[in-house]
Amino acid sequence: EEVPTKRYHEGHPALLSAISVFAPRVNTDACRIFHGRGGLFPGAEHLTLDFYPPVFLLTSFQNISDAELESYETALKTLWNSESDKNTPDDQNAVDVMPQFTWVYQCRAERGNSITQLMEGSIPDPHIVTEYNGKNKFLVHLLKGQNHGLFLDMAVGRKWLQNKCEEGEVVSVLNLFAYTCAFSIAALNGGADNVVNVDMSRGALKSGQRSHEINGL
Repeated sequence: EEVPTKRYHEGHPALLSAISVFAPRVNTDACRIFHGRGGLFPGAEHLTLDFYPPVFLLTSFQNISDAELESYETALKTLWNSESDKNTPDDQNAVDVMPQFTWVYQCRAERGNSITQLMEGSIPDPHIVTEYNGKNKFLVHLLKGQNHGLFLDMAVGRKWLQNKCEEGEVVSVLNLFAYTCAFSIAALNGGADNVVNVDMSRGALKSGQRSHEINGL
């Protein structure tokens, strides 16, 4: 018998806890902060929280109440303001001043349909994020389409591949279902000699080509 999902009208405690211990920085790599989809947190299977610096992206695969949404916004804003106080130098023209608080909410309650909203702040244009301690750069688009140009739950896989390329164990890569070619960038920046990217979407491959250019590849 299926057990009904408990609704947390004031925010799921596991997600709120993940927010409270996260430490955003001006030059932080993009990362997944919370992965409820993994099933480790009962009642939070529909939630993910990503950080595409300087933007937080909350995704829910079911409808959530305004009160719950507000609880996550309050937690994120409290975190950001706290980190801004720590990272703001005396010289307000310094390059490491924290930008304004920005977050996006995407609801994917209806299969095949998503509603994405900029809840507060502004998104850089172009929006370029990094992985692998800033070595890999990716062009992302949080308000365009259901996906965003970079799957953050695959970051460990990209790091593994890049390490294998750096060690010389992998020199040639066939990247099927390449999407925006993030694995290609990891491989080439790791020293791979050749990468072939294959995907049905010309638009995704075009975006991947731009990311390669940003990396000087």
